[in-house]
Amino acid sequence: MVTGVADVSCQLHNVQFYNLLPRAIVCSSFGQLQKKLAFARDDGSIEIWNMANAQFLEKTIPGGEGISVEGLAWAGKRLFSVSLAGTLIEWDLGKVPYAKQTMLVTGNAAWCVDVSKDERLLAVGTEGGYINMYRLDNDEITYERILDKQEGRIVCCNFDYTGNFLVTGSADAVRVWDVRNGHAVHKMTTGRSNRKQETTVWAVLVLKDFTIVSVDSRGKLVVYDGQLGTVLEQHTVSTGDLFCLTQNEESNEIFVAGVEPTIRVFERLKMKDDSGDKMFVRAYQRRGHTHDIKTLSHYRQYLFSGGLDGSLIVTGSHISMLNVHYPLLPSPASMLATDSRLVLLKYVNYLEVWTLAPPNKPAQGGIKVLQIRSKNDEHILCAAISPNGRWIVYSTEHNVRLFRYDYNSKEPANSQLLRVANTPEHLAVCYRVDFTHDSNGLFVYDRTGGDGTIHYFSCTVDENEEWDHKQSIDAGRWLSETVHLSAVSNCNRYLVCADVASSIVVFERTDNTTKWKRSISLPRYKLPPTAIAIQPGRTRLAVAFSDHKLFVYDFDEFAFVFSTYLSLPAATCPVSGIAFDPRHESAMVLQNGSKIVSLRFGPDIEEELQQQEACNRVKKQRPIENGTSNGEGSLTKCKLRLVLDAPRLVSIGWLDTNELVATQANALSMVEHLPAPFRKKLFGKM
Repeated sequence: MVTGVADVSCQLHNVQFYNLLPRAIVCSSFGQLQKKLAFARDDGSIEIWNMANAQFLEKTIPGGEGISVEGLAWAGKRLFSVSLAGTLIEWDLGKVPYAKQTMLVTGNAAWCVDVSKDERLLAVGTEGGYINMYRLDNDEITYERILDKQEGRIVCCNFDYTGNFLVTGSADAVRVWDVRNGHAVHKMTTGRSNRKQETTVWAVLVLKDFTIVSVDSRGKLVVYDGQLGTVLEQHTVSTGDLFCLTQNEESNEIFVAGVEPTIRVFERLKMKDDSGDKMFVRAYQRRGHTHDIKTLSHYRQYLFSGGLDGSLIVTGSHISMLNVHYPLLPSPASMLATDSRLVLLKYVNYLEVWTLAPPNKPAQGGIKVLQIRSKNDEHILCAAISPNGRWIVYSTEHNVRLFRYDYNSKEPANSQLLRVANTPEHLAVCYRVDFTHDSNGLFVYDRTGGDGTIHYFSCTVDENEEWDHKQSIDAGRWLSETVHLSAVSNCNRYLVCADVASSIVVFERTDNTTKWKRSISLPRYKLPPTAIAIQPGRTRLAVAFSDHKLFVYDFDEFAFVFSTYLSLPAATCPVSGIAFDPRHESAMVLQNGSKIVSLRFGPDIEEELQQQEACNRVKKQRPIENGTSNGEGSLTKCKLRLVLDAPRLVSIGWLDTNELVATQANALSMVEHLPAPFRKKLFGKM
């Protein structure tokens, strides 16, 4: 565990001019089978988070201008979404996520979607009052029928546990539908707080005993008997709208949230009399958001909430907050040009290049020297800047652009940016891109084919400086999933790629040829990696996994150097960044949530800790098992020290031997563009 504050000093560039804008979370759905959470933002993008251990972003489906996602639903490993364009989309979450099937629904805009518990039926509610029913068989979507048309749009829907009934919410009413004959069995009216203003039922939930719970624009939680269609309870929860609700696995707790940034919990308790009836009683509340809460999802002891502020907040069975995931862009969002002391910042549809101050001269840094906006304001999938700052590349879903940037450090205003027009044919749309450390090589991870191909390009060193396609690496033979982590060695000889299926492959380029070939595949661990790094000047690879396991593997000697399970300060956050310390052979800096932690290992640390344990007569059993027999002889003890607590930390990296760069998102920019939060007038106060 972390023992104290770091005692070895270095110069820290604390980059705080990354002005990200908030992106609201509008809906979510949790997949029980894969333990993955899918949620959509207001820009139409969909994020897939792995929640099995420490939560991390696994994949992103980009959005765009005019794209909306109003509902999400899992059916096993299949993910469905509906939009205001009136489309039902099934997403293929393979190597490169794409729309596998698209169907137009009856009734114009689609507002909600739900899948039955046995995953055989899917329902879509629309603006025109139609409920479209589809059958999910043989990995296909088959149109089943349309239920009776109702007046007004269908805002929300939820299947009961048998799959024979569907409950919908709309203006002034909650309806129970018999899916087998398509007719409404019950219609329960909600009433109005103002007779001239209709009440909108924003969310409905069906419990195991066919009890129905709804929340509406009056701020009320209403409990119905699904068999009789009668009201059992009413609770005034808020003075504003209630947007979402969910339940735990035992159906004895209901979580409710809305305009007020507070999650209220209701427990279902038995009455004191002998009737055996149960009632919902307000238990406690949770706070963490600053604005409207739009969606709630529950899994075991964890509650996932998201809303207008764009943060994904994870709380546990206790009231205390566990973790906050800010609306940051997928990594890598910040890249360093170490030779020219520049930093590239990626935004949704544009790039910025800023200067970093020289050593001991902080006033001469933090100047924006370049901004590049994407063509047609498309979402930028990936971007990179070469270490010498001369080349900048970015890719969207439809275009890829390569620029030559002649930076004038003395007079930045005289710098020139030229687009490279005659790019090689294989420089196509990609989801990841890497430069070699000599700035003469470029790896492009192809997005169009979906077969895992990596294209390698080389730049000539003559005056023309033309880029040529040298090789197409068939990485799909060894990597079955999307490459979400990659690293290039400082000697430009090794390329390491890792995917979300726990495959880690080392590609090598020999001295007498420019061709890359697979060198080795590391032993596969049971969980996906979250960060990798190659030690400069060595053939050592550090890999961190989602259960906080960390090992250092020498892929030239085929041996584990170090392997342990880390006790980190942010226990629910993964290690999302690793940077080997150039000043020490057996030291590195880790990014753990908002914490920057230094780690030291080696025979001297091993001996020191063993002597300390012997002196204190404390018997500690540290896990040495790392999933394979190859790590049995590796070192297992280390020292962790806290370097910095940096909220909204994006990335870390070494600029020079004694200079560390920590990029943080500006907290003010994430708040100042949000509307005013809900204000509740208290007695004698505003």
